[in-house]
Order: sequence, then C-alpha cells, then structure tokens
Amino acid sequence: MTENEQIFWNRILELAKSQLKQATYEFFVLDAKLIKIENQVAIIYLDRMKELFWEKNLKPVILTAGFEIFNAEISVEYIYDEQAAIQEEQPVSEQSRNYTAPATLAPIQSDLNPKYTFDNFIQGDENRWAVAASIAVANTPGTTYNPLFIWGGPGLGKTHLLNAIGNSVLQDKPNARIKYITAENFINEFVVHIRLDTMDELKEKFRNLDILLIDDIQSLAKKTLSGTQEEFFNTFNTLHNHNKQIVLTSDRTPDHLNDLEQRLVTRFKWGLTVNITPPDFETRVAILTNKIQEYNFIFPQDTIEYLAGQFDSNVRDLEGALKDISLVANFKQIDTITVDIAAEAIRARKQDSPNRITVIPIEEIQSQVGKFYGVTVKEIKATKRTQDIVLARQVAMFLAREMTDNSLPKIGKEFGGRDHSTVLHAYNKIKNMISQDDGLRIEIETIKNKIK
Repeated sequence: MTENEQIFWNRILELAKSQLKQATYEFFVLDAKLIKIENQVAIIYLDRMKELFWEKNLKPVILTAGFEIFNAEISVEYIYDEQAAIQEEQPVSEQSRNYTAPATLAPIQSDLNPKYTFDNFIQGDENRWAVAASIAVANTPGTTYNPLFIWGGPGLGKTHLLNAIGNSVLQDKPNARIKYITAENFINEFVVHIRLDTMDELKEKFRNLDILLIDDIQSLAKKTLSGTQEEFFNTFNTLHNHNKQIVLTSDRTPDHLNDLEQRLVTRFKWGLTVNITPPDFETRVAILTNKIQEYNFIFPQDTIEYLAGQFDSNVRDLEGALKDISLVANFKQIDTITVDIAAEAIRARKQDSPNRITVIPIEEIQSQVGKFYGVTVKEIKATKRTQDIVLARQVAMFLAREMTDNSLPKIGKEFGGRDHSTVLHAYNKIKNMISQDDGLRIEIETIKNKIK
C-alpha cells in the first residue's frame, strides 16, 4: 500500500473500532484487508459472509475516511479469494515482497530473553488485546499490524511481549533475522558507529532484519543528538517498505512522545496501538500462582490473595515481593509461607513503594468516588438506588476490593452492612463493564490516581 492508502485504512479501522462493540469489531473487521485504491475504488479482501455487514454498517465509515484522507468519495469493491487478493496486491509492492537480504550478511545476535514466552505470560482483561495483537504479529509478521505499538506503565509486561513475539517466530523460523533492543541502546550504537565512522555497518545490521523489536521508544524522543532520529526514520522506512515487522513499546501513546519528529509519530500510528493497564486482583492472583512455581515453598491461598492485595501497580512489585519472602523463608528455614511471614517479608518494600495500597481507608475510596460522581458518602452507604448512586456505589466496592486487602465481608460492612455477595456482584459487574466501556475504564483510572 502507498502511505496514503495505509493512513486511509488505519482511519477505517479506527472509526470502526470506535463505533462497534469489541467482539463485533474483532469478528467482522480485523480479518479484512485493503488491497489497493484504484480510480477512487477501494479494493477490500473480505470473507464473503461478512459482506452484508460491511454494506449495512461500514459504508459511512469508508466514505468518511475517503473524504478525510483523499477529499474524495471512495467507493468499495469486495474480493473474496485470498489468492486473488495476493495477486491484486503484488504489482503494488512487487519489489518489497521479493526483497531478500544480501547473502553475505553477518549473523545477527537477537538478544532475546528465552524465558519470556506467550505460554508463561498471564493474560487478563487489562492486557488481552495486546496479547492478541502480539500473537497475530508473531503468526504473520509484517502483514497484520505493522508497526505494532504497545504502551503502558513500567512492569506491566511490554518487554515480555516483545521477547515472546521474537521467541515464537524463531521457533518456526530459526534463521529469521530478529533483533530486540532498547531505544537507549540503539542510540548508543549510533553514537559508537558515528565515532568510528562505520555507519554502513549499522545500516546493514538494522535495515536487513526480518523483525525489529524496540523497547522504550520514548527514550528516542529525549535525545537531541543530531542524526539519531533521522537514522531510525530511515531504518523504519526501509523495513516497513519491505514488509518487515516492527514492534515498539513505550510508556505513553505516540501522540505524547514529546520532542519526537512528527513524521515518526505518524509512522508509529500506521499500524495498531494497544494499551496495557495495571493488573486487576484476579490477574495478580494468577500471576502469583504462576510465579510461586519457581520457589520451593508452600503458599496457601490466603497468602496468595493477601499478596495480591498489597501491590496493584505492576508485576515487578509482585516478583520483588516473592524474592523478599524467599530470603526471609530461607533464613528462618520454613517451608510454608503464612500471611504473617509474607507481611514481615514485604514490610520494607511496602514502606518504600509509592504504590502501596494497604494504608488506603475504604472511607477515602468512598469519598473520592462520591466527589467524582457528585454523590455523598452517606448516599453511597445507604439503600437509595438511583442510577448515579448505584454506579458510584458499585465503583467504590470495586475499588475497595482492588485497592485494599480487606475481605469481602469487611468491605460489605463498610457499605452499610451489605452482604459479601453484594460486594462480589458489584465487583464482577464493574469488571465486565470496564472490558466493554473504555470511558468507564478511564473514569476508574482517574479516580484511582486521585486516591493514591
């Protein structure tokens, strides 16, 4: 595809995703593919059974994208034969599809961490789209989402997914040229090659890859060294033009990469941008259950749940807590990790952590939720069931379970003496709503940031 065709198709996907439920978008839209635009007609490869849905629901989206990108009315023609789709596309990128790296290329060191795989990545609601996109990229690199841009806070699994993509591809294609590197190290290599006057080596190394996995791309935006962003821009273009996969991670969205050249920001948005948020309580329990297999100790379920209630910001805190516990348990020569032992082991970590959550009173959660939704704490605790109060009450219960280690009966008592089953119902309801409503998810993250 040309650059404008790619932007046009990305806009269609963006509009469709904003208007459809996630499951509908996934089923009817994700497998479709823009082949080319010819004489103001978009040729789209599609499963035949999905044509009626596109005709009834997505024609306005195509029209909107057409006027936005081309300032013209773009009509659509569907083709259903995948082989025909490949043949249609071939003239557009014949050179790219037939591109092969020079036979004399030096071997590439992937720098992948073999312990990071899809099999040992714990999936939850907060990361399922990032996982799905990463698996899709690993299955068909260079064709599905290119680039794939994964963003989120530290310790949430971005590096794990980058490595999992590379390790998965190497399993099927051991000779694939794959490179994992942080943006900081890319900059350092650039500096070294500039100093040694060996830039051709750097270009050969990075521009002949099959997959480039760049971690913490925000570091590139911080650097003002002349030529660094220019070299990355040219590397990106070369790989993308030859249908080589690029995956980037960042602690923020492309639009918030300050000091990064706009042409790079634009290219980062050509493919798919997905977010990873902090794990919920159930996911933290699953992560701990998986991680404790690495230790020769017995962790009763109440200890696991206690630990899951202590740290809600990222996976690294959970892993660090297990290391602290291992140290204490080995010193005391004990086999079973009780809640008391766990509490003793992580005491220092909780005191040092800006994200510790055990000191948050439920009353503070109720107060902040009430302020956000314009209701009083008294109304949240009472039995009144107007829509705004019910939502605030359920959100407060959800956060009380997410952000404290209080039991369900204890939480229920703080909400006017309600039964623990009421708290569990509220928690599950809000959790399900978050998975389908990005607006509510953002509201809850905003409240959590006010509470912390």
